[in-house]
Amino acid sequence: MPSVAPFEGYEAARAALAVDLTRRRLLATGLGGAVLLAFGALLPAGCARYDPTSRSLRFLTRKEFAVVTQAAVRILGLPDDEREGIGFFIDELLATLPPTSQGQARLMLRVVEHGTHLFDLKAKRFTRLAPVDQDAYLQGWMRSTLGARRVIFRALKTLAALGYYAQSGSWEAVGYEGPWLGRLAAESTHVFEEPVALGDLPASLRSR
Repeated sequence: MPSVAPFEGYEAARAALAVDLTRRRLLATGLGGAVLLAFGALLPAGCARYDPTSRSLRFLTRKEFAVVTQAAVRILGLPDDEREGIGFFIDELLATLPPTSQGQARLMLRVVEHGTHLFDLKAKRFTRLAPVDQDAYLQGWMRSTLGARRVIFRALKTLAALGYYAQSGSWEAVGYEGPWLGRLAAESTHVFEEPVALGDLPASLRSR
């Protein structure tokens, strides 16, 4: 993780994400939240059918990496070659969250992956859908009458934005010049006086 927030509003978005990724937040949405939590607890966590990543992951499994990166590029309208850069940042970010938030993130990604069977009655899971069907599926989460689904979509969107705008390649498109610290020389116009030995001061000043 970068020691300096990669863009303005990063810390606020990270804090909002940690709130959304709590069991209490989903339960506060009512019966729909309880149903999604129960549904997620029954879903498989295996990742044997998912492609390996080009480097080791700190937190995400291959399955979770595939789900969150595919959701990110569809939500933001990005090409598939942006997936890994976004995904590795999200992996590092989630590795720094509290264990309770991490557990909810895992559940959220399982529900999104397999929710196609429950909500859209489709035989294929999310990452196996055609792009146009993935877009329609994610729209369903964003516009759902179930508050819990909208909370999960918001968390997905926040992860996508954090992962993408943390990449320096995205800054020019939004007019962001990047953090100044360490990039621009900080010069001071203050002029310091030369130090004077105490013994060289007049006796009238030394007695003060």
